[in-house]
Amino acid sequence: MKILPAIALLIVILVGGTSETEAHTRSESYSHWYLSDTSVTGEVTIPLREVMVLYELEDASIPAQQLFQSRVERSTRVFSAGEACRRTGSTPLQVASGFVRVELKFDCGDGQPDEIEYRTMFDVAPAHVHYAKAHSAGMLLGEMLITDAADRWIIGDLVAGDSWSFLSFVRIGIEHIAGGVDHIAFLFGLLLIAGSTGRTVIAITGFTLGHSVSLAAAVLGYISADSQLVEAFIGFTVMLVAVEYFLERRRMIRKYAATAVLFAWSTGFIALTLGYASPTALLAYLGFGIFAGSYLLISCGGSDTDEGRNSLLLLFVATGCFGLVHGFGFAGFLMDTGLLGTSLLVPLLGFNVGVELGQLIIVVAAVLATTLLSRHIPRVMPQLVAASLCGVGVFWFVGRALA
Repeated sequence: MKILPAIALLIVILVGGTSETEAHTRSESYSHWYLSDTSVTGEVTIPLREVMVLYELEDASIPAQQLFQSRVERSTRVFSAGEACRRTGSTPLQVASGFVRVELKFDCGDGQPDEIEYRTMFDVAPAHVHYAKAHSAGMLLGEMLITDAADRWIIGDLVAGDSWSFLSFVRIGIEHIAGGVDHIAFLFGLLLIAGSTGRTVIAITGFTLGHSVSLAAAVLGYISADSQLVEAFIGFTVMLVAVEYFLERRRMIRKYAATAVLFAWSTGFIALTLGYASPTALLAYLGFGIFAGSYLLISCGGSDTDEGRNSLLLLFVATGCFGLVHGFGFAGFLMDTGLLGTSLLVPLLGFNVGVELGQLIIVVAAVLATTLLSRHIPRVMPQLVAASLCGVGVFWFVGRALA
């Protein structure tokens, strides 16, 4: 068992890189709006993968940066007393690899800007969400979650500090976990392999400790992580817990452990060969493959009655290590949205509490539903759920590794 914590630490080190982490499967973009008496400057940032969706409506020959800039210009407006303000500038800005950023400037003449409308992605992605922040004189005024159904933000009455309470970050954490499909899938996988209420508590506790550590470490600047590796490995964790469910009472553990190692390694080599991964990233694939094989050998190698040993493993090693990977994803979302402001403590604690509450709601709802409907659930249903999780985990792992 001593090898797994060491390998987990190796994974954390190898995943570290120069690029920022990012959010997961939810379609998201972000913006900062700097307000003065009669003008507004906005900086809109979006993951490059989201821009690709726009080619469903636009000319495929247009470069992604230019395409998004054009869309933002046409679909973003600022108003003053009901009248549209004049756009005076539109400039692409430098940003981290994997993102696109555009600066917009608006002049409202003699009026004060009081409303912002943003609809860039909603025509092609109605479920898209946009996180906006407003600033004035170096102070945070507030934040707004802009959606297809609520695409206008009234900014005229904002007062510094009104929206930036501890509870506002709790709400953002709950919203994020609710939209994180891969996190929810992993939680379902944990429930499958846990089996009992006691082991479920142990598993969720281990996962919580793991992702809380990496979330804090990333937000506080002690470590950064490669976004592509984080997203790919989250998919791999979903696959891994599903495989463990099928191997709990099997005698072919070594074969499947070796398969997991080879699968991680081969995907890493393919990504490197095709130019989707760096040599450093390949080391992370190698380390994660070793961890996966070791995890399956140890977690599935004991007898069915070895409850105490397996529970301790689930708590202190397996779910804790998985949580480290997922925590980088949570940190990426918090940092990419720019919700940290000048004080890290309130956003970090509030967001993490929100994530835990959202996670707890999902787990409790799943456990209650399973308990109440246990007599009506076919015996084959857990196997079907595990198989589905395995399939979607493989899809996420390969798709994100070669994104």
